[in-house]
Amino acid sequence: MLSNRIAHLAPPPRRVPLSVVCSAMLGITGGIGAGFLALGMVFVWLFLGQAGAPLWVSFVLLFPLVGAALFVAATVRGLRHVTLLRRGEVAAAQKISERATNTSVNNQPVIEYAYEFRAGDWQIYEGASRAIASQEIGDEEKEPILYLPSNPRISVLVDALPVRYTLDVDDDGRWVSYEGIGPVVWCGLAWTAVAAHAVYALWRLLGAL
Repeated sequence: MLSNRIAHLAPPPRRVPLSVVCSAMLGITGGIGAGFLALGMVFVWLFLGQAGAPLWVSFVLLFPLVGAALFVAATVRGLRHVTLLRRGEVAAAQKISERATNTSVNNQPVIEYAYEFRAGDWQIYEGASRAIASQEIGDEEKEPILYLPSNPRISVLVDALPVRYTLDVDDDGRWVSYEGIGPVVWCGLAWTAVAAHAVYALWRLLGAL
């Protein structure tokens, strides 16, 4: 059986706390990507218009490009996670296995957890979730997952979601978060920095036309 904290989850659609939305949108690498993008673009703007600018800009542009890739990937993955939290159905993961991804964040290894589950159509589907190594994954007899009924191939381990504190469910079946205001602040700063550079780039482009 699934743990009580997930078994009583209310049917979709569900409200997802803002702090959880922000944590999901930043993911494991979204904050790092936003930092690379924002700081890298500062140097790009500084070098533009200077002597030898094309060479320097080509070199410096690597950093914001890498940052943009990390940020966009985290955002796409985050939107999927939020959709699963809001509209996903619950199932029990079976045959969980793990493998190292040769990636680490803050010296903590990122692990890919592969699993199988039986969806509402009684078919067996495979899924995989990446998360920083955690003792919470595999500590229950049946690990809960969320999957989209319209496409069960889209799923995630609940304990692999990029939140600092394990999600819980209250007596009314609603998500409960202990994340606090931190993720909201960091997500706001990240998006503000990215939006500011986008507006500045548009302003320079229009000025050059």
